[in-house]
Amino acid sequence: MSKSSLLDKYYKSPLLYDLIIIVLVILSIIYLTENDIFDLYFDCESKEIAGIGITISGFILTILTILLTLKSNSIESKRKKGESNSFKIFLASPLYSKSVIILKNGVLTLLIVSFITLGFSIFFERYYCEYGVYANIVCIIFILLVFLRSFYILNLIFKMQNIENDN
Repeated sequence: MSKSSLLDKYYKSPLLYDLIIIVLVILSIIYLTENDIFDLYFDCESKEIAGIGITISGFILTILTILLTLKSNSIESKRKKGESNSFKIFLASPLYSKSVIILKNGVLTLLIVSFITLGFSIFFERYYCEYGVYANIVCIIFILLVFLRSFYILNLIFKMQNIENDN
């Protein structure tokens, strides 16, 4: 299976693959800790992971805002000049819509997971010491996967802009 077809499958339903990865990681950690292969230490006062997720969702929201601004500026300049380049073609293509949907869903996923993790740490404090490590691991994995997904899209957009600048 080629790299691009694997990425295509991942981007068609990223949340499903994120959940599969999370379940596999959590099951692996449970197996490793139950069999005393390694021991997890967890500070019950640790609540920063959810804040990191909220911060990264703000970063992705900024990327979305920039993309939407570029799209509206592109439409305005297209009306005036009638010119086209690879980045403007991207803005007019279905890939733009798919990118915006992926970024928007990434922001929503991060916010939901981060607020659930934060709520769990606040409202279920007596269970948080026992299960908080798993909640934080889930949050970290979501943060990592959503950030990498968003960074990959941003990198593709930069490549399109560089192709235009090289010509």
